[in-house]
Amino acid sequence: MSTAGSASWREGLLHREREERAVQTVDPRETVNTSEQPASLEASYVEKALGLLLLLVLFVGCFLVLRPFLTAILLAVILCVSTWRLFRRIEHLLGGRQTAAALVMTLMTAALLVLPLVALGANLADDLAQLNAAIRLAIEQGLPPPGWLGRLPLVGAEAERIWLEVSQRGVKLGPALAPYMKPLREWFLQQGYSLVTGTLQVVFGIALTFFLYRDGAYVESRLGWGMSRLGGWRAKRVLQTAGMTIVSVVNGVLGTALVQGILLGVSFWLAGIPGAIVLGAIGVVLTLLPLGIVVLWLPAGLWLMSDGHTGWAIFVMAWNGLFVGTLDNVLRPYLISRGVRMPMVLIFLGVLGGLVTFGIVGVFLGPVLLAVAHTLFQDWGRSSETEPGPV
Repeated sequence: MSTAGSASWREGLLHREREERAVQTVDPRETVNTSEQPASLEASYVEKALGLLLLLVLFVGCFLVLRPFLTAILLAVILCVSTWRLFRRIEHLLGGRQTAAALVMTLMTAALLVLPLVALGANLADDLAQLNAAIRLAIEQGLPPPGWLGRLPLVGAEAERIWLEVSQRGVKLGPALAPYMKPLREWFLQQGYSLVTGTLQVVFGIALTFFLYRDGAYVESRLGWGMSRLGGWRAKRVLQTAGMTIVSVVNGVLGTALVQGILLGVSFWLAGIPGAIVLGAIGVVLTLLPLGIVVLWLPAGLWLMSDGHTGWAIFVMAWNGLFVGTLDNVLRPYLISRGVRMPMVLIFLGVLGGLVTFGIVGVFLGPVLLAVAHTLFQDWGRSSETEPGPV
Protein backbone atom coordinates (compact mmCIF):
# COMPACT_ATOMS: atom_id res chain seq x y z
CA MET A 1 0.00 0.00 0.00
CA SER A 2 1.46 3.32 -1.03
CA THR A 3 1.95 6.25 1.26
CA ALA A 4 -0.73 8.31 -0.53
CA GLY A 5 -3.23 5.47 -0.31
CA SER A 6 -2.49 4.96 3.36
CA ALA A 7 -3.04 8.65 4.05
CA SER A 8 -6.35 8.73 2.20
CA TRP A 9 -7.46 5.62 4.05
CA ARG A 10 -6.65 7.22 7.42
CA GLU A 11 -8.49 10.42 6.43
CA GLY A 12 -11.61 8.45 5.45
CA LEU A 13 -11.49 6.59 8.75
CA LEU A 14 -11.19 9.84 10.70
CA HIS A 15 -14.10 11.32 8.72
CA ARG A 16 -16.34 8.36 9.56
CA GLU A 17 -15.38 8.60 13.24
CA ARG A 18 -16.30 12.32 13.29
CA GLU A 19 -19.68 11.55 11.70
CA GLU A 20 -20.36 8.84 14.27
CA ARG A 21 -19.46 11.21 17.13
CA ALA A 22 -21.76 13.89 15.66
CA VAL A 23 -24.63 11.44 15.47
CA GLN A 24 -24.03 10.15 19.01
CA THR A 25 -23.58 13.64 20.51
CA VAL A 26 -26.95 15.14 21.51
CA ASP A 27 -27.48 18.64 22.88
CA PRO A 28 -28.87 18.29 26.42
CA ARG A 29 -31.08 21.34 25.82
CA GLU A 30 -32.79 19.48 22.97
CA THR A 31 -33.48 16.33 24.93
CA VAL A 32 -37.11 15.88 25.88
CA ASN A 33 -38.19 13.65 28.68
CA THR A 34 -41.22 11.90 27.25
CA SER A 35 -42.42 10.98 30.72
CA GLU A 36 -42.74 14.68 31.61
CA GLN A 37 -44.79 15.66 28.51
CA PRO A 38 -48.24 14.54 29.77
CA ALA A 39 -47.65 16.25 33.12
CA SER A 40 -46.69 19.55 31.48
CA LEU A 41 -49.69 19.40 29.13
CA GLU A 42 -52.01 18.67 32.05
CA ALA A 43 -50.55 21.60 33.99
CA SER A 44 -51.10 23.94 31.04
CA TYR A 45 -54.73 22.82 30.74
CA VAL A 46 -55.28 23.40 34.46
CA GLU A 47 -53.75 26.87 34.20
CA LYS A 48 -55.99 27.77 31.26
CA ALA A 49 -59.08 26.45 33.04
CA LEU A 50 -58.23 28.45 36.17
CA GLY A 51 -57.66 31.55 34.06
CA LEU A 52 -61.04 31.18 32.36
CA LEU A 53 -62.73 30.54 35.71
CA LEU A 54 -61.18 33.66 37.24
CA LEU A 55 -62.21 35.67 34.18
CA LEU A 56 -65.78 34.36 34.49
CA VAL A 57 -65.85 35.24 38.21
CA LEU A 58 -64.60 38.72 37.34
CA PHE A 59 -67.34 39.26 34.75
CA VAL A 60 -70.04 37.96 37.11
CA GLY A 61 -68.77 40.23 39.88
CA CYS A 62 -68.78 43.27 37.59
CA PHE A 63 -72.32 42.42 36.47
CA LEU A 64 -73.55 42.13 40.06
CA VAL A 65 -71.95 45.47 40.96
CA LEU A 66 -73.48 47.25 37.96
CA ARG A 67 -76.82 45.42 38.03
CA PRO A 68 -78.72 48.13 39.98
CA PHE A 69 -77.59 50.69 37.41
CA LEU A 70 -78.07 48.69 34.19
CA THR A 71 -81.18 50.63 33.19
CA ALA A 72 -79.45 53.96 33.73
CA ILE A 73 -76.32 52.79 31.88
CA LEU A 74 -78.30 51.53 28.90
CA LEU A 75 -80.30 54.76 28.85
CA ALA A 76 -77.07 56.79 28.87
CA VAL A 77 -75.63 54.73 26.01
CA ILE A 78 -78.84 55.13 24.00
CA LEU A 79 -78.95 58.90 24.54
CA CYS A 80 -75.27 59.30 23.72
CA VAL A 81 -75.34 57.20 20.55
CA SER A 82 -78.52 58.79 19.22
CA THR A 83 -77.31 62.38 19.79
CA TRP A 84 -73.62 61.88 18.98
CA ARG A 85 -73.74 63.93 15.77
CA LEU A 86 -75.34 66.85 17.59
CA PHE A 87 -72.63 66.63 20.24
CA ARG A 88 -69.94 66.77 17.57
CA ARG A 89 -71.50 69.92 16.11
CA ILE A 90 -71.63 71.61 19.50
CA GLU A 91 -68.04 70.54 20.15
CA HIS A 92 -67.00 72.13 16.85
CA LEU A 93 -68.82 75.36 17.73
CA LEU A 94 -67.04 75.46 21.10
CA GLY A 95 -63.62 75.10 19.53
CA GLY A 96 -63.08 71.42 20.26
CA ARG A 97 -63.61 71.66 24.02
CA GLN A 98 -65.06 68.26 24.84
CA THR A 99 -65.85 68.93 28.50
CA ALA A 100 -67.80 72.11 27.75
CA ALA A 101 -69.69 70.44 24.90
CA ALA A 102 -70.51 67.44 27.11
CA LEU A 103 -71.85 69.78 29.81
CA VAL A 104 -74.04 71.65 27.30
CA MET A 105 -75.47 68.40 25.90
CA THR A 106 -76.15 67.04 29.40
CA LEU A 107 -78.00 70.20 30.44
CA MET A 108 -80.04 70.17 27.23
CA THR A 109 -81.01 66.54 27.75
CA ALA A 110 -81.96 67.21 31.36
CA ALA A 111 -84.13 70.16 30.34
CA LEU A 112 -85.98 68.05 27.77
CA LEU A 113 -86.53 64.97 29.93
CA VAL A 114 -86.39 65.87 33.62
CA LEU A 115 -88.29 69.17 33.76
CA PRO A 116 -91.58 67.69 32.47
CA LEU A 117 -91.29 64.89 35.03
CA VAL A 118 -90.69 67.41 37.81
CA ALA A 119 -93.72 69.41 36.69
CA LEU A 120 -95.79 66.24 36.65
CA GLY A 121 -94.63 65.24 40.12
CA ALA A 122 -95.49 68.68 41.50
CA ASN A 123 -99.12 68.29 40.37
CA LEU A 124 -99.44 64.55 40.90
CA ALA A 125 -100.52 64.82 44.55
CA ASP A 126 -103.34 67.25 43.70
CA ASP A 127 -104.46 65.09 40.79
CA LEU A 128 -104.58 61.97 42.95
CA ALA A 129 -106.57 63.81 45.62
CA GLN A 130 -109.08 65.02 43.02
CA LEU A 131 -109.26 61.52 41.56
CA ASN A 132 -109.99 60.01 44.96
CA ALA A 133 -112.70 62.61 45.63
CA ALA A 134 -114.30 62.01 42.23
CA ILE A 135 -114.39 58.25 42.76
CA ARG A 136 -115.93 58.65 46.22
CA LEU A 137 -118.53 61.07 44.86
CA ALA A 138 -119.43 58.67 42.05
CA ILE A 139 -119.83 55.80 44.51
CA GLU A 140 -121.84 57.75 47.10
CA GLN A 141 -124.08 59.91 44.89
CA GLY A 142 -123.87 58.35 41.46
CA LEU A 143 -122.86 59.95 38.20
CA PRO A 144 -124.97 62.98 37.20
CA PRO A 145 -126.55 62.82 33.75
CA PRO A 146 -124.88 64.93 31.06
CA GLY A 147 -126.64 68.16 30.15
CA TRP A 148 -127.18 67.18 26.53
CA LEU A 149 -128.98 63.97 27.50
CA GLY A 150 -132.14 65.75 28.69
CA ARG A 151 -132.21 67.94 25.58
CA LEU A 152 -132.51 65.03 23.20
CA PRO A 153 -135.72 65.27 21.17
CA LEU A 154 -138.52 62.86 22.07
CA VAL A 155 -136.41 60.56 24.26
CA GLY A 156 -134.52 63.13 26.37
CA ALA A 157 -136.66 62.95 29.50
CA GLU A 158 -136.89 59.15 29.41
CA ALA A 159 -133.15 58.80 28.82
CA GLU A 160 -132.41 61.09 31.76
CA ARG A 161 -134.77 59.09 33.99
CA ILE A 162 -133.08 55.81 33.01
CA TRP A 163 -129.65 57.35 33.66
CA LEU A 164 -130.68 58.44 37.17
CA GLU A 165 -132.22 55.05 37.90
CA VAL A 166 -129.09 53.19 36.83
CA SER A 167 -126.95 55.66 38.75
CA GLN A 168 -128.95 55.11 41.94
CA ARG A 169 -128.56 51.38 41.54
CA GLY A 170 -124.84 51.96 41.26
CA VAL A 171 -124.93 53.90 44.54
CA LYS A 172 -126.53 50.90 46.24
CA LEU A 173 -123.66 48.79 44.95
CA GLY A 174 -121.15 51.13 46.60
CA PRO A 175 -120.80 49.16 49.88
CA ALA A 176 -120.40 45.95 47.90
CA LEU A 177 -117.67 47.50 45.75
CA ALA A 178 -115.83 49.07 48.70
CA PRO A 179 -113.60 46.00 49.39
CA TYR A 180 -112.38 46.13 45.80
CA MET A 181 -111.16 49.71 46.19
CA LYS A 182 -108.15 48.63 48.25
CA PRO A 183 -106.49 46.74 45.35
CA LEU A 184 -107.16 49.79 43.18
CA ARG A 185 -105.41 52.06 45.67
CA GLU A 186 -102.50 49.61 45.89
CA TRP A 187 -102.26 49.60 42.11
CA PHE A 188 -102.05 53.40 42.06
CA LEU A 189 -99.37 53.33 44.77
CA GLN A 190 -97.39 50.76 42.81
CA GLN A 191 -97.62 52.86 39.67
CA GLY A 192 -96.53 55.92 41.62
CA TYR A 193 -93.52 53.99 42.93
CA SER A 194 -92.67 52.94 39.37
CA LEU A 195 -92.89 56.58 38.28
CA VAL A 196 -90.53 57.70 41.06
CA THR A 197 -87.97 54.95 40.40
CA GLY A 198 -88.17 55.54 36.67
CA THR A 199 -87.53 59.25 37.19
CA LEU A 200 -84.49 58.49 39.36
CA GLN A 201 -83.13 56.12 36.70
CA VAL A 202 -83.60 58.82 34.07
CA VAL A 203 -81.79 61.40 36.22
CA PHE A 204 -78.88 59.04 36.87
CA GLY A 205 -78.71 58.05 33.21
CA ILE A 206 -78.54 61.70 32.16
CA ALA A 207 -75.69 62.25 34.63
CA LEU A 208 -73.80 59.34 33.04
CA THR A 209 -74.20 60.83 29.57
CA PHE A 210 -71.78 63.60 30.54
CA PHE A 211 -68.93 61.11 30.90
CA LEU A 212 -69.92 59.23 27.75
CA TYR A 213 -69.96 62.46 25.75
CA ARG A 214 -66.61 63.56 27.15
CA ASP A 215 -64.83 60.21 26.68
CA GLY A 216 -66.97 58.84 23.87
CA ALA A 217 -64.29 59.04 21.18
CA TYR A 218 -61.85 57.00 23.27
CA VAL A 219 -64.53 54.46 24.21
CA GLU A 220 -65.54 54.14 20.55
CA SER A 221 -61.96 53.51 19.41
CA ARG A 222 -61.25 50.94 22.11
CA LEU A 223 -64.57 49.19 21.52
CA GLY A 224 -63.88 49.03 17.78
CA TRP A 225 -60.41 47.64 18.45
CA GLY A 226 -61.76 44.99 20.81
CA MET A 227 -64.53 43.99 18.42
CA SER A 228 -62.09 43.72 15.51
CA ARG A 229 -59.82 41.50 17.60
CA LEU A 230 -62.73 39.22 18.44
CA GLY A 231 -64.49 38.97 15.09
CA GLY A 232 -62.63 40.92 12.42
CA TRP A 233 -64.61 42.94 9.91
CA ARG A 234 -67.86 41.19 10.84
CA ALA A 235 -67.58 42.49 14.39
CA LYS A 236 -67.13 46.05 13.12
CA ARG A 237 -70.18 45.63 10.90
CA VAL A 238 -72.19 44.35 13.88
CA LEU A 239 -71.11 47.40 15.89
CA GLN A 240 -72.19 49.73 13.09
CA THR A 241 -75.51 47.91 12.76
CA ALA A 242 -76.15 48.24 16.49
CA GLY A 243 -75.43 51.98 16.36
CA MET A 244 -77.69 52.53 13.34
CA THR A 245 -80.47 50.50 14.96
CA ILE A 246 -80.26 52.52 18.17
CA VAL A 247 -80.59 55.76 16.21
CA SER A 248 -83.56 54.39 14.26
CA VAL A 249 -85.25 53.13 17.42
CA VAL A 250 -84.79 56.49 19.12
CA ASN A 251 -86.25 58.28 16.12
CA GLY A 252 -89.20 55.89 16.07
CA VAL A 253 -89.81 56.15 19.81
CA LEU A 254 -89.57 59.94 19.87
CA GLY A 255 -91.74 60.26 16.76
CA THR A 256 -94.40 58.03 18.30
CA ALA A 257 -94.24 59.94 21.59
CA LEU A 258 -94.65 63.24 19.75
CA VAL A 259 -97.71 61.99 17.86
CA GLN A 260 -99.28 60.60 21.03
CA GLY A 261 -98.62 63.82 22.94
CA ILE A 262 -100.19 65.92 20.19
CA LEU A 263 -103.30 63.73 20.01
CA LEU A 264 -103.60 63.81 23.81
CA GLY A 265 -103.32 67.60 23.90
CA VAL A 266 -105.87 67.99 21.09
CA SER A 267 -108.42 65.85 22.96
CA PHE A 268 -107.89 67.91 26.12
CA TRP A 269 -108.26 71.15 24.15
CA LEU A 270 -111.50 69.97 22.54
CA ALA A 271 -112.89 68.96 25.94
CA GLY A 272 -112.05 72.36 27.42
CA ILE A 273 -109.46 71.11 29.92
CA PRO A 274 -107.18 73.96 31.06
CA GLY A 275 -103.47 73.69 30.27
CA ALA A 276 -104.00 71.33 27.35
CA ILE A 277 -100.72 72.31 25.65
CA VAL A 278 -98.67 71.78 28.82
CA LEU A 279 -100.38 68.46 29.50
CA GLY A 280 -99.71 67.36 25.93
CA ALA A 281 -96.00 68.20 26.34
CA ILE A 282 -95.90 66.22 29.58
CA GLY A 283 -97.64 63.36 27.78
CA VAL A 284 -94.77 63.22 25.25
CA VAL A 285 -92.39 62.35 28.09
CA LEU A 286 -94.82 60.03 29.86
CA THR A 287 -95.13 57.82 26.79
CA LEU A 288 -91.46 56.90 27.36
CA LEU A 289 -92.24 55.56 30.85
CA PRO A 290 -94.02 52.31 31.78
CA LEU A 291 -96.95 54.15 33.36
CA GLY A 292 -97.80 55.99 30.14
CA ILE A 293 -100.35 58.74 29.63
CA VAL A 294 -103.02 57.06 31.74
CA VAL A 295 -102.05 59.33 34.66
CA LEU A 296 -103.19 62.27 32.54
CA TRP A 297 -106.33 61.21 30.70
CA LEU A 298 -107.89 59.17 33.53
CA PRO A 299 -107.92 62.03 36.10
CA ALA A 300 -108.98 64.44 33.34
CA GLY A 301 -111.92 62.22 32.38
CA LEU A 302 -113.04 61.79 35.98
CA TRP A 303 -112.75 65.54 36.56
CA LEU A 304 -114.96 66.20 33.54
CA MET A 305 -117.41 63.60 34.77
CA SER A 306 -117.61 65.12 38.25
CA ASP A 307 -118.13 68.55 36.68
CA GLY A 308 -121.15 67.32 34.74
CA HIS A 309 -119.46 66.98 31.33
CA THR A 310 -120.04 63.25 31.05
CA GLY A 311 -120.01 63.19 27.25
CA TRP A 312 -116.63 64.86 27.00
CA ALA A 313 -115.36 62.62 29.80
CA ILE A 314 -116.36 59.52 27.84
CA PHE A 315 -114.73 60.98 24.72
CA VAL A 316 -111.44 61.77 26.49
CA MET A 317 -111.19 58.35 28.15
CA ALA A 318 -112.27 56.38 25.08
CA TRP A 319 -110.12 58.37 22.63
CA ASN A 320 -106.95 58.19 24.71
CA GLY A 321 -107.50 54.77 26.26
CA LEU A 322 -108.52 52.86 23.15
CA PHE A 323 -106.75 54.74 20.35
CA VAL A 324 -103.93 57.01 21.52
CA GLY A 325 -102.74 54.64 24.24
CA THR A 326 -102.43 51.70 21.82
CA LEU A 327 -101.15 53.65 18.82
CA ASP A 328 -97.52 53.01 19.73
CA ASN A 329 -97.91 49.27 19.12
CA VAL A 330 -98.28 49.93 15.38
CA LEU A 331 -96.73 53.35 14.75
CA ARG A 332 -93.48 52.76 16.61
CA PRO A 333 -92.39 49.62 14.67
CA TYR A 334 -93.36 51.30 11.40
CA LEU A 335 -91.21 54.38 12.09
CA ILE A 336 -88.30 52.22 13.24
CA SER A 337 -88.44 50.06 10.11
CA ARG A 338 -88.03 53.15 7.91
CA GLY A 339 -84.46 53.62 9.18
CA VAL A 340 -83.34 49.99 9.41
CA ARG A 341 -83.02 47.51 6.54
CA MET A 342 -84.90 44.84 8.38
CA PRO A 343 -88.32 43.20 7.99
CA MET A 344 -91.02 45.10 9.82
CA VAL A 345 -92.25 41.92 11.51
CA LEU A 346 -88.86 41.58 13.24
CA ILE A 347 -89.03 45.21 14.37
CA PHE A 348 -92.55 44.63 15.67
CA LEU A 349 -91.54 41.48 17.55
CA GLY A 350 -88.38 43.15 18.86
CA VAL A 351 -90.25 46.15 20.26
CA LEU A 352 -93.06 44.18 21.90
CA GLY A 353 -90.90 41.26 23.03
CA GLY A 354 -88.23 43.56 24.40
CA LEU A 355 -90.84 45.61 26.26
CA VAL A 356 -92.33 42.51 27.87
CA THR A 357 -88.95 40.97 28.73
CA PHE A 358 -86.77 43.93 29.73
CA GLY A 359 -89.25 46.73 30.42
CA ILE A 360 -88.95 50.16 28.82
CA VAL A 361 -85.26 49.57 27.96
CA GLY A 362 -86.36 46.53 25.98
CA VAL A 363 -87.98 48.86 23.44
CA PHE A 364 -84.41 49.68 22.39
CA LEU A 365 -82.68 46.43 23.32
CA GLY A 366 -85.10 44.09 21.54
CA PRO A 367 -84.76 45.61 18.03
CA VAL A 368 -80.99 45.99 18.46
CA LEU A 369 -80.55 42.29 19.31
CA LEU A 370 -82.72 41.17 16.41
CA ALA A 371 -80.97 43.59 14.04
CA VAL A 372 -77.54 42.24 15.02
CA ALA A 373 -78.75 38.64 14.61
CA HIS A 374 -80.30 39.51 11.25
CA THR A 375 -77.02 41.11 10.09
CA LEU A 376 -74.94 38.11 11.17
CA PHE A 377 -77.31 35.74 9.39
CA GLN A 378 -77.10 37.79 6.18
CA ASP A 379 -73.28 37.92 6.32
CA TRP A 380 -73.13 34.19 6.95
CA GLY A 381 -75.38 33.60 3.93
CA ARG A 382 -73.23 35.82 1.70
CA SER A 383 -70.00 34.13 2.81
CA SER A 384 -71.45 30.67 2.16
CA GLU A 385 -72.54 31.75 -1.32
CA THR A 386 -69.05 33.00 -2.22
CA GLU A 387 -67.31 29.82 -1.06
CA PRO A 388 -66.47 27.39 -3.91
CA GLY A 389 -68.62 24.31 -4.07
CA PRO A 390 -67.33 20.74 -4.03
CA VAL A 391 -65.53 19.62 -7.14
